[in-house]
Amino acid sequence: MSAQSPLDSSPLLRVDNLAFSFPAQGSRPERVLFKAASLSIFPGDTIGLSADNGVGKTTLLRLMTGLEKRAAGTLTLNGQTIESEADFCALRKTVGFVLQNADHQLFFPDVFDDVAFGPKNLGRSDKEAEADALEALTLLGAEHLAREESFHLSGGQKRLVTIASILAMKPEILLLDEPTTGLDARSVERLITVLKGLPQAKLIVSHDADFLRAVCNRHLTIEDGRLLEK
Repeated sequence: MSAQSPLDSSPLLRVDNLAFSFPAQGSRPERVLFKAASLSIFPGDTIGLSADNGVGKTTLLRLMTGLEKRAAGTLTLNGQTIESEADFCALRKTVGFVLQNADHQLFFPDVFDDVAFGPKNLGRSDKEAEADALEALTLLGAEHLAREESFHLSGGQKRLVTIASILAMKPEILLLDEPTTGLDARSVERLITVLKGLPQAKLIVSHDADFLRAVCNRHLTIEDGRLLEK
């Protein structure tokens, strides 16, 4: 079964016939990750994506946000085709991407500045951005980290801050790459509650099968370069 939703509505984000390969380098041959892969994310979806290592889970999220360039296929957001870098810049205001490595998403010494940066970059006033940042941190039970320095945080605390930095932007769609990495059991339970209560559509990459079962209404895998419903 292909990766399409049974919901009777128009997709928010759609990938059709995606193809992507890592080119040959030296003695290493070309590695094909995707061939004619398709996916539709609908309003209300919380999709879990699990598959073997190295088959393209993280690469899929990077392709969907323009951080990697697809070889073929189309990407549409709310019915609009996404092609140019300008299109992807607009897409990133609507599609929030929590990276697998938290250190790649934290830029400021101060946690609160990191979380408030996204809303400010979207044009919100300092007061609005600060309110959004505090709301996101509080939602995750991480408001006590607001005035901490990022380099003093544990790996799990950094993970919460990166999730908060995306939630503060209030995107329409959330892409989360291994969001439970480094989190203790209590923080995972809090994250499950938060994600289940959010209105945004979500695509979540994770090896944590229990976590995905707790939050997702659809489950996908990658087989032979295609996205398939489980």
